[in-house]
This record gives sequence, C-alpha cells and structure tokens, in this order.
Amino acid sequence: MAIPHFSQEEPTKQPPLNRLSKPELTILCKDLFKRLQELEQLVGVISRGKYTWESTFDAIADPVMIVTKNYNVDRANLTVAKVGGEEITRVAGKKCFEVFAGRHQPCENCPLTKTLEKGEGRFALLGNKIKSHDFEAHAYPFFDEKGDLTSAVMYYRNVTEELRLKQEVIQQEKMAAIGMLAGGVAHEVNNPLGGILAFTQLLLKRLDKQSETYEDLLEIERAATRCKKIVQELLDFSRISKEKEKCLVSVNALFEKVIPFIQMEIRSLNIDVNFNLESNLPQVMAVPNRLQQVFLNLMTNACHAMPHGGKLIIQTLFDKEAKEVVVELKDTGCGIPKEIQTRIFEPFFTTKDPGKGTGLGLSISYRIVKENNGHIEVDSEVGKGSNFRIRFPAATT
Repeated sequence: MAIPHFSQEEPTKQPPLNRLSKPELTILCKDLFKRLQELEQLVGVISRGKYTWESTFDAIADPVMIVTKNYNVDRANLTVAKVGGEEITRVAGKKCFEVFAGRHQPCENCPLTKTLEKGEGRFALLGNKIKSHDFEAHAYPFFDEKGDLTSAVMYYRNVTEELRLKQEVIQQEKMAAIGMLAGGVAHEVNNPLGGILAFTQLLLKRLDKQSETYEDLLEIERAATRCKKIVQELLDFSRISKEKEKCLVSVNALFEKVIPFIQMEIRSLNIDVNFNLESNLPQVMAVPNRLQQVFLNLMTNACHAMPHGGKLIIQTLFDKEAKEVVVELKDTGCGIPKEIQTRIFEPFFTTKDPGKGTGLGLSISYRIVKENNGHIEVDSEVGKGSNFRIRFPAATT
C-alpha cells in the first residue's frame, strides 16, 4: 500500500492523520522511525567528527588560530590561550595580536596582511618578542565553498632556541677570531719573554745575593713570571673551547637535533632535504655538542650555496673495511673552484661576499673533527655542487 504524499505546495490536499488507515499509519511510523535512526547516526558521525577535529586542533603543541579579514579570532587552539594567558572561552572575537601578543596593533612583520591581500601562504619572523620568545608566523589563506577568501589560518613556531644557537655560533666564530689573534700575539711575546726569564735566572745564580743588582734582577724575574702567566692565559683563551669529556654518540640522532635550528633557512630558500641514514649505525666516541656544531656549520654553508633553492642529501653509512662511520652532505649549489679547495679549511678564508662570512666556520669544523679523531674532505665542481665527507673511527662494530 502506498503512503500518501504530503506536499508542501498543496497543504489543503494533505489528508489528516485520522483519515489514514491502520496499515498506512503502521507503514508511516516505521518509515519515520527508520529516518530517525538514520538521523541519529548522522548526528553521531557529525558529533564524532567535530570532537576529532577539535581534539586534533587542541592537541597541536604550537599556537594555531583561524583569523578573519579584520584580524578577529574565529577559533584558536589551547596553546594560543596558554601563550597569551587568556581563557580559551574568551579568545573568540578578539584581535589575534591582542590575544597572542598582548598588543594593541598587528605584530611587527606579520605575514597575515599579505596573505589576505594576495591569497597566498606567507611566513616571516615576527619583529616583536612574545613573552621573551621569538616566533615565526605562518599565514595560510582559507577559502569558502564558493572560492572566496574569508579568513586565514595562522600558525606560530617558537624559534627562540634556534636563533639562540645561531647567535651562539656567530659568537663562537667571533671569539675564535679574537682567540686566534690573542694566540698569535702570545706566541710572538712568549719567545723573547722566555729568553729574558732564562737569562735573568742565569744571572741570579752568578751574582751575590747581597748586591744591589741581585734585587733588581729578582724584580725582573717576578715581572717576567707575571708576563708568562698572562701569556699562558692568552694561549688558553685562544683555544676555541675547553675540551669536554667524550662519550658514545649516535651520529643519526645528532641530525635530528640539528634540523630544527636550520629549518627556517631551509624553508625560506626552498631547499629539499633528503636523509639516507643507515640503520644500526655504530656509535662514535666524541663530544656531542661539538659534532652538532660541525653538522650545523656544514648544513648552513650548503644552504648559502643554494640561494635559489636546490637539494641537500645527508647520508650516513658504515665502512666495514675501514671500520669507520661516514657522514656525507651533498648539495646542488654553486660549487667550489678546484684551485681553492685546499684552502677552504684555513682560518679567515671565505668565498662569500664581504660582510657575509668570517671564514671561520669551516676552520672551526675542521678543528673539531680533528679533535674527535676524525677526518673531513670535500669533492666539489663549479655549477654542480659540493660533497663534504667526514669519517670517524667506529666505537663499536
């Protein structure tokens, strides 16, 4: 039996329920019950999807917001509230810069404006600190079902530690330069000073202790000894860093620590980084922080050699015959001319433009590798790229 059709266009023709027969009512009730069940299932799916989306959104450890064209926050995850010190229920509707940075105007160098204007993803390092932290802001356009730009997704990454390490590397290079100068001066002074001290002590042995000259010589000896102490301090200062205790180090694990510190540069230069890390790689005996500095220096140099993008391949392997752990960093950059490849590890030698490099990065890396019983070499061809290869004795085989 067919169910009567209830048309909204013809309300006067709709039969009242009391006119339906019992079989018709039964069929109608079953149909309504089925539709209610389907509706409940659909509501459940939507509810679970909403919960999953919200949980995922709030589980992101970095601050994420959906921001409208007038900088109002449409939605924010829990991290935004945590960084901004706001209750999550009070975030929606407020200005993003007010919530996240506690400001009364947009953050310095914020990429949101350009993203909303151009409809393109942008990122930049914010010019202002947020609670003593540096953040890299990413803005991604958000389009509705009609293709109209309605808002943007803002993602913030804390790069404080990354910038700190970079600054530390720069400072180490400066200190190394000063140290090398101090070391050179100390060596120049040490030789004549040693002669003065030796001859003074020889004369003291020959002269009578009661003579006036003897007391004068003692004063010379004391002054020379003080100078010798100062020279030794200069020599100590000239060393890049105090030797730290070596330990078993996983080379593969060090790269995992280095990547976050150079990630911003890799992204900004559009460089594709590929890792080919051998599993079960033997450990090496070294100072981990020093090796980390070497890898960071080499990766930074590779990035600078590819200002318009390129590929960087990082590979580790175990040379069973030589019983050595081998690390290779291959780039598709500008390359190094053959005639200067033998000089690149010399202090103050650089192929970079004036003001863009101290010429100490590779020399420091070379020294660190040597201090850790390793060896570093380079193969390079102009226009094709460079391959830096480091070898360390394996601690376990």
